[in-house]
Formats: sequence, structure tokens, C-alpha cells
Amino acid sequence: MNAEIKILKPFKPSELTLIVGLPGMAYIGKLSVDYLIQQLKADLIGEVYSKFFPPYVIIKEDGLVELLRNELHVFADAAGRTIVFLSGNSQAFSPEGQYEISEKVIDWAIENGVKKVYAVAALVTDKQFDTPNVYVTATSADMLEEAKAQGAKLLDHGIIGGENGLVVGLAKKRNLEGACLLAETHGYQAPTGEYVIDPRAAKAALNVLTQILDIKVDMEPMEKQALEMDEAFAKMAEIERRVREEMAQSGKRPSYVT
Repeated sequence: MNAEIKILKPFKPSELTLIVGLPGMAYIGKLSVDYLIQQLKADLIGEVYSKFFPPYVIIKEDGLVELLRNELHVFADAAGRTIVFLSGNSQAFSPEGQYEISEKVIDWAIENGVKKVYAVAALVTDKQFDTPNVYVTATSADMLEEAKAQGAKLLDHGIIGGENGLVVGLAKKRNLEGACLLAETHGYQAPTGEYVIDPRAAKAALNVLTQILDIKVDMEPMEKQALEMDEAFAKMAEIERRVREEMAQSGKRPSYVT
């Protein structure tokens, strides 16, 4: 089997809602969902393994190895609703793998009576903004209005790459209600090509998502992380400005032939 869900402990879901946030550009989806898992103390109930994950293991601080995987965490709220969070340290590295894992998760969610599916992703933009806007695309007009009522803006064009988008598309195929929230980010990249995390964008997405779900979490730790990254981004922007100025100045220098 190319994708496997390993259930670690039984649970009895009621009014199941699935929230997906896997690693992607600026790690907005993963940051958002991991933060909710931490703040709500959601319980680990399952692990998703696949041969489509990148072929390496992670070495932990205790010296033990760990396969790349996704995880399912569950939180039961006071209203009797069950929220399952899907996060992890990787997405599949091939289109076939992304489809297979997403379909496996949707199948599992349907078996457990899922009612709605939400995903969090990034919207990379060059435009300047003070606070990241959050956009929404959904499987129905009702889901769009639900998110717009909490401050999300309609996304009326473009594509969403990866599993954070696929799960919503597959939800629609299976006649489920679903929506994807996309927070604006400039998508800064490190010299290695990896995207730098953007907690400011993750916080914006969380502000909308928590209102939709009607759950309350302490946002102060996320705000602190966002402020730290704001300082880092400012330093990166200043370095880029200086490099551009130096390049412009060097380009104006006359060349001499001797």
C-alpha cells in the first residue's frame, strides 16, 4: 500500500471537522495547525505514512530516527464537536503521492462522519501590505459566505498547489463542504532556496479560522514569534536594498582598456 493511516487509539467522533495544514510556502498551513494543536492540547490519535514522502529519516535529539509522516490530532470542544487536525513534517514529493495521501485522508474522514473540511495555505504576492489579507475559496457559496463574514476576501482566480488545496478539491468531489483559507505572504527564501516561515501570515489565517470554528486560543505566543520574524524580514529587506544599491553603483563605473 502506498499510503497508510496508523490509528494509535480509538475515538468516537461527533460532528467531525477536518482541519489540514501541511508544510508549504512560508509554512503558513503547518504553523497555523501546529499552533492550534499546541494551544488546544489536541490528542495524537493517528499517523499517516507513505512511500511518496521524501526518502530520508529525521534524526532526533535523542539519537533515534523517525520516518517522515503526517499526524492526526483530535480535540473535542464543549459543544460536543470533534475537530481533527492533520499536520506533519512533509508533503508527498510527487503528484501521484499527493493525490493518494489526500484521498486516503478524505476516505478516513468520511468513514468517521466528517461534516466539513478546512485547509490553510499561502498566497504569495509582491504587493505591499501592513497586515496580511486572508482569502478564501470553497466548495459552495455557503462556505464562502461563512469565511467572508469573518473577514476573508474572495479568491476568484489562480491555483493552489499541493495537498492543502487538493483536500478541498477532493472534498467537493465527494460532496463534502470545504474551504481553503490563504494568507498573504511575500514568500521570502533563504539562500538555500527554502521558504522562511511567516508567523504574521499564519496569525492572520488563524484569526479567521478560529472565528469560523468558534474556538478561542491565546494568540500572544504567535504574536511574539511574528514580531521576531518582522525584525528578521526587515533586516533581510535592508540587506537586499544595500546589495541593489551596490550593484547599481558598480554598474555605473566606467570601464577602462589598457
